[in-house]
Amino acid sequence: MNDLRPLHRYHDALPDPDPSTVGRMRARVNDHLDGRTAAVAPRRRIRPAWGLAVVGAAAAAVVATATLVPGNTGTGSTRPAPHASDDSGRTVLLAAAERAATQPTGKYWRVVTTSDRRDAPVDAEWVTLDGRRWVAYRDPQPAPGQKPGELLKSKGLGPIATSVLGENPPLSRLLALPTQPKALRALAERNAGRPGDIESVTEALVGLLTDQPTTPGTRAAAFRALADVPGVRSLGPQTDSRGRKGTGLAFDFTTPAGRFHNRLVIDPRTSQVLSKTTSGYKNKRLVSGTLLYLATGWTNESPRIP
Repeated sequence: MNDLRPLHRYHDALPDPDPSTVGRMRARVNDHLDGRTAAVAPRRRIRPAWGLAVVGAAAAAVVATATLVPGNTGTGSTRPAPHASDDSGRTVLLAAAERAATQPTGKYWRVVTTSDRRDAPVDAEWVTLDGRRWVAYRDPQPAPGQKPGELLKSKGLGPIATSVLGENPPLSRLLALPTQPKALRALAERNAGRPGDIESVTEALVGLLTDQPTTPGTRAAAFRALADVPGVRSLGPQTDSRGRKGTGLAFDFTTPAGRFHNRLVIDPRTSQVLSKTTSGYKNKRLVSGTLLYLATGWTNESPRIP
């Protein structure tokens, strides 16, 4: 029996959310989209990439400070920065793959995120195999007129800007992704960016570890595919702003606009991505942001305000 088979008929029969709910959610999405670059208001909202708002390069977890130098390669592709492949980085990813493959499934796919600021808002999403979705937040310092926390129900996945299947893949296809790293990377190379765009391929593979609902076998394959990315290197032991300990990994790329940096902190014992940093130049503007992953994976815990 396939525990991760979506129930299409039940999903299609679910009613759409009422207009008042849609209005509240749209307002929160707009609040987020107004603050995705580095020059943002201090009370920025962050959402998982598969939820209400698209979290791309501008919403990630700060693990290390990067110095970025704009430039132009004269090509439309990206290439890894000139680092030799680091065996320790590969070892960390392969160890995490072994753990990921044995993780249990559950009733809900859950992602809980926040930034590394003190008293930062916490956002959470749950999605079920039949496509139901709950979105929740808790804000210790709510804006005037905003509730300190709320749990709202919807259905279906929210927008996904980058995945190994391209933009906005259906839940059924995410749950049916291959469990072989070469096949997974081939999908990413075909659907995530231009040929030779290693940065987009890496981003798509990381999304399977942090945000997008998929099977334990596929997550393990994503770790193994990332282990083969040229130039991946270990940053050694890292501690995030919540005191959680893990191992830092660096993926550095040269893009037509300049250098682009992706940092992950992973707990190899659990395969949990603790934090993510993405920073670089887009349209000649420096973009960066912070994102901590408080929980990612399948659970039987019911949706609630985090």
